[in-house]
Amino acid sequence: MQLTIDIKESALDKVMYLLNSLKSDVKIVDTDSLNIEIISQYEKDYKYILEARKERETHIKDYGTMSDINWS
Repeated sequence: MQLTIDIKESALDKVMYLLNSLKSDVKIVDTDSLNIEIISQYEKDYKYILEARKERETHIKDYGTMSDINWS
């Protein structure tokens, strides 16, 4: 089965986390249409991304879970 979804940028990290945890069962087939760029450590937003990742690891309670999602 194939599914096309439109993901808001604000939810991309959560969706990618989900897909990564399902990688034995899920395959991304159309990688040409993905607009994902590697961020360089020299870009101005790099430090904010690192800080956000640390924050997520240390304050996991501030982030939702799969059961928080309204699938309807």
